[in-house]
Amino acid sequence: MFPLSKRAELALLSVVFFLSMVGHEVVIESIWESFKTDIPDGIAAYITLFQFTFVGLGALTVEIFAPTPTDASSAGTVADKRPLGFWLSHLPYFGLAVLVFLSTALSNHSVHYVQYPVKVVFKSSKLMPTMLVSTLLGNSKSFGITDYAAAALLCVGTAGFAYGGGKGGKEGVSVMATLFGCGLLLISVLADAFLPNLQQKVMSKDVSPERLMLKTNFIGAIILLAAMAVTGDLFACVDFSMRNPMVNVNLVGCAVTLFVAVYCMTKMVKTAGSVFAVTVATLRKGVTVITSYVVFPKEISASHVISLLLVGSGLVLHEVHNQREKARQRAKEEAEPKERLLESSSPTHDGADRLEAGYRVARSASFPSVGKLAD
Repeated sequence: MFPLSKRAELALLSVVFFLSMVGHEVVIESIWESFKTDIPDGIAAYITLFQFTFVGLGALTVEIFAPTPTDASSAGTVADKRPLGFWLSHLPYFGLAVLVFLSTALSNHSVHYVQYPVKVVFKSSKLMPTMLVSTLLGNSKSFGITDYAAAALLCVGTAGFAYGGGKGGKEGVSVMATLFGCGLLLISVLADAFLPNLQQKVMSKDVSPERLMLKTNFIGAIILLAAMAVTGDLFACVDFSMRNPMVNVNLVGCAVTLFVAVYCMTKMVKTAGSVFAVTVATLRKGVTVITSYVVFPKEISASHVISLLLVGSGLVLHEVHNQREKARQRAKEEAEPKERLLESSSPTHDGADRLEAGYRVARSASFPSVGKLAD
């Protein structure tokens, strides 16, 4: 294979991520729509368990047959061979597994209490907290008001277009239950903000995307399997899937599409950083909805037009600001050599002081009286 440039690689990863997430969301929504009255309470955790397991197996397969160079250097260290060192070295992966669970399981479980469009609205807003966390953790430069304004336009526009005028609560669900579902989504969004930033931190230490996915998802699968067995949700969900074989097909499809999407997302975080990856994920939601309206024609309302204009305004504002920053950076780089040349051609005050001090010492040594008079 010919090596791809960074720009081409990011473009390819973005396209594959878009397509995989479209398939993933179709499968997820089909589970809720097909089995509305028969879904057990633990189905969200069960879906997450499938996702943990298949993403971990997919990462193991990639690492065996197509390992990246960083895998060899991070495969094992002296600290890994000591009991305490082993647990400490795997502590970040425990944290990442918890964040993945909060991000996916709480998001899926919230659909018990709110309509699916509400979930999309909340998940579309994760770009701004991701930018803030990225700055706090030192993963990227601090963002200015223009950056946050562009992100706000992008989030609001995407959420408004995806929502499409749907109702906030589900039929037959109380207001308090709806608020509870919104609370679950809020926690999920916060987990979304920390997850890619911590992934970026871990991968900065020569850890490959495959190894990160492998450890995070297998640890998460083991913990979640034990928890579901203790609560009894595992057995209820297995019984549900045995009575409805089509659920198993949906679960496998959900897990496979998610593996492809997560792999692309993790590679984007490794290559371009957490904020770029989450920006692509946010745009993906808008593109998914627009594609849905093109393939399956629906009524276009004024809110859709306004939302689309907001997304376009956010993209234009970001691009204009980005071009200005690049021009300012080029001007600064061009000015630096001239400044260094001027500094090197003119003697500094420190150098003159050192020459004068040396001259005085020499005079004092040869003619002490003259040296004293000079002082």
